[in-house]
Amino acid sequence: MRLRLTGLIVGLGLGCGVGVLPVQAQFSNVQVGAFVEALRRAAPQTGRANDGLYSDWQVQAQNIPRWSKSCIGRALTPAQFEADPGTARSVITCVARDVLRDEYRASGNNPAVAVRRAASWWMTGDPNRYNSGDTATYTQRVLNLYQQQGKPNPSGSAPAQPQAQAQTQSQTKTVPYDRYMVAGYEATKRKDHATALLYFKRALDERPEDSYAAQAIRNVESYLKPNQSQAPAPKAQATATTAPITQQQAVELVNQWLQAKTDIFAPPFDQKRVGDFSTGELYASLIRPDGVLDWLKKNQAYYRYGVQKVDSVERFVASRDRATIELNITEDRTLYRNGTVDPRHTDFSAKQTRYSLELVEGRWKIADYKTIDGLLLERSVLDASSNRR
Repeated sequence: MRLRLTGLIVGLGLGCGVGVLPVQAQFSNVQVGAFVEALRRAAPQTGRANDGLYSDWQVQAQNIPRWSKSCIGRALTPAQFEADPGTARSVITCVARDVLRDEYRASGNNPAVAVRRAASWWMTGDPNRYNSGDTATYTQRVLNLYQQQGKPNPSGSAPAQPQAQAQTQSQTKTVPYDRYMVAGYEATKRKDHATALLYFKRALDERPEDSYAAQAIRNVESYLKPNQSQAPAPKAQATATTAPITQQQAVELVNQWLQAKTDIFAPPFDQKRVGDFSTGELYASLIRPDGVLDWLKKNQAYYRYGVQKVDSVERFVASRDRATIELNITEDRTLYRNGTVDPRHTDFSAKQTRYSLELVEGRWKIADYKTIDGLLLERSVLDASSNRR
């Protein structure tokens, strides 16, 4: 069998933005992952060391920089792509998602035909050859491998977890940076710059010295403030030599914030203390007209705190002007509304919470914080209020 290998047609089908549009509902993320795994397992091996094909998926070198730039915001070299199987899988998943979407439509909404058409595109560049000659043999093999992903294991017990799903879940745990960067670029393409900025900052939290995330933040900030002068800030030289915050200093900042919450989230709702300890997204979410403090005042509500203490440090990373610290914190928090306890926003427990810190005009402040499972703590009252409407 002599076929051209993996995504060989440069520019085909990917000019409109890889990974931005959602895949049809008939292909879930797990199913897309199963297709990617099927492509990997079906990839013909040439047996030659310098065949110009990279990774387990046998991708041609000229496609790698363009695909990786579109999907993760970084133009990888073939050697980088080859050396990082997790990132390679992310890029190929991004490409495959769009191809499956297009071929599902072209197949008349037939999932099996869509898989074979997508496999034909991957192998030859032409999805219409899916049932012709040697290509038909290959696309049927991909379909068989794809369908095998969810079959029961030989013991007859519960269905085995698809290999692609297991690997994708493992990858999701190990490369949050890539997920944040992809989400940031997708938000940028939608011109949702505020959301993009949030994702890029999350990526920088994961890799504080990363130049790609830092440049993305600068780009988005320029979109948000198109009239802002591009001249460097007067204090740029001063902060350039500032030493990174230490773990002990970061813990102390969080402790000070925990104590200040008593004055911030209850009368007199001290906005000066908000400015003393917070910046960026956290500051805006608290003091804007439709923010947390405004909601508390309008609803005759306030928080009362009992025990608040840092139990342990789980993770700490810092650069010159940014840091991330994850802490186990025990907190006793009660929301009173119209003089009575609101049990939905009352809690006494230990939670692992991630704090994003930024250096602002020579002072470290909290840019955002939430629990590891995504709870926004005091800000959750806004979500609940929105859902009730």
